[in-house]
Amino acid sequence: MTERNQSFSSRRKLLLIDCDDRTQQMLTKSIRRLGMEATSADPDAQNLDENILAVIVEIDELQSQKILNQARKQALPIIALSRHETLSQIQSAIRVGATAMLNRPLTQSSVYTTLMMASNLKERINALEAENSRQSLQLQARPQIAKAVARLMTDLKIDEHDAFDRIRTLSMELNISIEAICADIEQMEPTIGVRK
Repeated sequence: MTERNQSFSSRRKLLLIDCDDRTQQMLTKSIRRLGMEATSADPDAQNLDENILAVIVEIDELQSQKILNQARKQALPIIALSRHETLSQIQSAIRVGATAMLNRPLTQSSVYTTLMMASNLKERINALEAENSRQSLQLQARPQIAKAVARLMTDLKIDEHDAFDRIRTLSMELNISIEAICADIEQMEPTIGVRK
């Protein structure tokens, strides 16, 4: 079972934020038919229930910004619900962090389709953010790599290409990241021990 399927089977609640009574009844009916549970947002809650799969927020009536911020912190998919699909409503949905938009009339198939779209897009966004963070760390390590290459060049009297090639080869042989090898080189005395 994939991680996404496990989250769908273990997380069975959709959180409804700022939905009017009629909309809440219609959503609850559709969500129950999908085998899930709808729950209303408690404005005084400090933390969101861990079984929440996604959040549906009516952006026409948005008042619970605090709860929405908690949902964003927990990386939950946010579905914006609106009466109209205008450019200003789409921009409002983007501002609140929505990954999908649900429009009226509400049907079971539109709720399901929008939920799947929001979940998949949020999963992609989370993966891209993780990759961005990883690359940012690699970028921050560039000066350290440059220092290690320079140190090997001066200590071993080799050129830049050979110095980096030795670091790369050692990294592959030991199955350690280049950044970790460079950190070790900076602390080694003398660096002659790094494969002549």
